Amino acid sequence: MRDNTFSGNGSGIFKVIWMLPVVCMVWTGSARALSLHGLVLDGKNPVAEARVRVHGRSDFTLTDENGRFYLESSVRVLGSITITAGKEGWITGGVKISRHTSYTTITMSRVPDEDDPDYDFMTPHKSLEDLRTTPERIDFSRSRSHTKFKENCNICHFEPTCFLCHRDIYDQWTTSQHAQAVTDPWVQNIYKGTDADGNENVGPGYRLDFPDDPGGCADCHAPSAAIRAPGKTDLNVVYNRGQTYPTIKGYKSLEQKEIERLSGSVDAEGVHCDFCHKIKSVDVNDYAGVNGAITLNRTRIIDDEGEAEGRLPKIFAYGPFDDVVDFSPVSMEAITSPMVASYNPLYAKSEYCSACHQHTNEYGIAIIDTYNEWKESAYASAGIECQACHMVPDTQLGLGIIINGDADKFWTPIEERDLSTVKRHDFPGGRADLVQNAATLLVETTAHKESLTVKIEVTNVNSGHHLPTGITIRNMLLLVTPIQVDGDTLAYIGEMKVPEYGGAGRIEDGNYAGYPGKGFALVYGDDQGHTGVMDWQATRIVEDTRIKSKTSDTSVYTFAMPVNPETISIHTRLIYRRAFKPLADIKKWEMDDLTVASDITAIKPHFRK
Repeated sequence: MRDNTFSGNGSGIFKVIWMLPVVCMVWTGSARALSLHGLVLDGKNPVAEARVRVHGRSDFTLTDENGRFYLESSVRVLGSITITAGKEGWITGGVKISRHTSYTTITMSRVPDEDDPDYDFMTPHKSLEDLRTTPERIDFSRSRSHTKFKENCNICHFEPTCFLCHRDIYDQWTTSQHAQAVTDPWVQNIYKGTDADGNENVGPGYRLDFPDDPGGCADCHAPSAAIRAPGKTDLNVVYNRGQTYPTIKGYKSLEQKEIERLSGSVDAEGVHCDFCHKIKSVDVNDYAGVNGAITLNRTRIIDDEGEAEGRLPKIFAYGPFDDVVDFSPVSMEAITSPMVASYNPLYAKSEYCSACHQHTNEYGIAIIDTYNEWKESAYASAGIECQACHMVPDTQLGLGIIINGDADKFWTPIEERDLSTVKRHDFPGGRADLVQNAATLLVETTAHKESLTVKIEVTNVNSGHHLPTGITIRNMLLLVTPIQVDGDTLAYIGEMKVPEYGGAGRIEDGNYAGYPGKGFALVYGDDQGHTGVMDWQATRIVEDTRIKSKTSDTSVYTFAMPVNPETISIHTRLIYRRAFKPLADIKKWEMDDLTVASDITAIKPHFRK
């Protein structure tokens, strides 16, 4: 039986050493619940406040100041079982015990506290070596007997990428806005000042205003590139490199792999796995991403002995689990995981998200204030973090979320893992399934002989931040339309109307400006008197009509009552738009109206003659 420990050499690179844990076999008999004493050490000294648990179980215990622990668990020990120890700032350690074990020792080591700026970020995609194009690689593989390999075919053909072990998570990420943070056409159009057809000098564009300043967009949109030049990385250059030297998904030669490495192809993958899981800490402030909010630890791991035995190269990653070990908890064979993990509670907290969802522009205007909106909400007071809505558990895919792909060799049986802790990685935001029912409508009507008054209360019931939130172009429209039996609408005589950003033109084309209703948005202005400007242009806030979490907005609409009215149906609809309609038209963006809430209230007025 063996345990993993690591020791640093002061250069951000550390070697893998094997140490033997002390195990005392004392009990016999049939399967029993676990009762275990033990000690957690760093190889010599005790480790206090380490979280010790049965791998995959929710219950854990903490070591005392002398590194000692006592663990009881209802898990039924039939054969071997894995006990893990995790602590923030430490490499997770673990040991396999048998059902006869009553005492054990677990060895841990600190995460080297030295970021390696020369680290090459790993592609998240499927990556296989085409050995046919590299004869020397074939000879190297043939020189090692297959019977001596500690892994399967992957050691020759696969790079240890995210796809290799976490294919469901990978598939979810590929659909996310994080994965498209560089390549999304809207991002490129706004940055370069182009439209959807590629026409130049169309509408607002950051580089149109600042042709000689690349700006800080890449600090969040292409962080693995921007870390080399925070605040000064050209997002268009990152995009072009990704288009010219795209990451090949599948078989590739060693030469192609080197081309991708040198060209920084992975940077065009936006907010990708290896970057996110190298985040050591986040400073909640008004700076964006890698330009003052994020601290990385790009630690390299060298395991010469393991790789000589045919093991996959090691990968260091932070994450929210404190029990991720680099050996198989379920297989008795000598199979190792390429992942060496460190528990970091930050990954389950909203502060992690604040790195790119809370910052100001150079004029001190909060251009994304979502974290502070959450911080001031009842959700924060109740301990409900951003991840609760934007990284929801998926019990339908739960069996495949973690153990999909080759990770099944390294993971505990799924019945031992609380599926509520296994989160999706598609990070939904302003899309139909999350926007729907974020708010409710309460409609009250008062019928007079000459007029109909409609009072509408919109309540933000299911969002932990303002509605809408995010960049300035996000908006909601409340549309109020009383319709008679013959299909005619009542004449509007009130003052509250949909603002200009609802769109001017035919109503059939989704243009509602000037119609009965209201807009909800954060509208900026500049020093020249312009309104509706972009975030980098903003020097003032013109209006902020967004609805705070768990609060309501009330508006009143008055219509002329027809003579001898029959049944009148008041159609009320609250829609969410990802962009102001005039901007979307200029940029030629296709945009769907997402229904947040809707209501039809029917009345049949009766008046005394």
